[in-house]
Amino acid sequence: MCITSRSSKLFASKFNDALAPMGINRSAWMALYYIDQHQQIRQRDLAELVGITGPSMVKVVNQLNTADLITVAVSAQDHRARLLALTPAGTALLTKSIPLAEAFRAQVTAGIPQDDLDTLDRVMEQMMANANDL
Repeated sequence: MCITSRSSKLFASKFNDALAPMGINRSAWMALYYIDQHQQIRQRDLAELVGITGPSMVKVVNQLNTADLITVAVSAQDHRARLLALTPAGTALLTKSIPLAEAFRAQVTAGIPQDDLDTLDRVMEQMMANANDL
């Protein structure tokens, strides 16, 4: 388990470094990415996808909203739920940052055959599923 913890922290730190010229960090980038993938998403669901706590997500959402990168609306079905969507500025920033993310991924996975990366993905997905069942 030490290798997964160490690698996660290292990758997060290095990805933050790669994103620094864009003025965002990894959590904010992941939030923009997942909001884009879902078009509109509940804040609680986004926190789970990004892998951060609710209070940490509140901070990210507030920063993104203040920067006019996302909109926050109250759900008509559940007045406690906050629905998040990208603004045109959020979409533009995400689009502009995709090449940085792709370059980062290419650097981190350099020299690793795709079959090995696919196996790693399957193994990590199964480990997360197993952990969720605990």
